Amino acid sequence: MQGKIEIDKNKCTGCGECVENCPGEVFELKDQKAHPVHMEECHACHTCESVCEEEAVQVNEAD
Repeated sequence: MQGKIEIDKNKCTGCGECVENCPGEVFELKDQKAHPVHMEECHACHTCESVCEEEAVQVNEAD
C-alpha cells in the first residue's frame, strides 16, 4: 500500500530524521526542510511519523 505524505513546513525543523530512517528513501532535505520526492517508494509504514519529534509528518494511506 502506498501512502500520501504531508509535511507541515511550519513544524519541520529540518532535523533529517525522516530522511535517515525512511526505508523507502522517500525524503530529501531542501532549503532546510523535508520534502517527499520519491512518493512512489512510500510503503505507508509510518516510520517517518514516529521519528519526527515535531509531529511535522503525516502519512495518509492512498486509495
